[in-house]
Amino acid sequence: MRIEVSFYGFVRDLVNTSKFVIDTSDKTTLRELLDLAAQRHGEKLRERLLSAKGDLAPNVQIFVGEHATTSLDEPIDHGHDLCTGVKVFVLSATAGG
Repeated sequence: MRIEVSFYGFVRDLVNTSKFVIDTSDKTTLRELLDLAAQRHGEKLRERLLSAKGDLAPNVQIFVGEHATTSLDEPIDHGHDLCTGVKVFVLSATAGG
């Protein structure tokens, strides 16, 4: 399965790119995808995206297609058309004010 990961906000600044594409298995979870991204872009990425417990940091939002998700352990392809690949968007949550 082809996955396109797009980075926004502080995440893009951290990895110095706006996106990368990776081919992986149909059963890949978001947690595994984040591990692959950290291998490619450095451990600082993992530190910014995940809490000390390994959960998604409260100031990070991840969208798979049009749907926001907080489940890092569900396969990415769940409910998506694999023929077109999967787009994952990683961005910082905005603070109100």
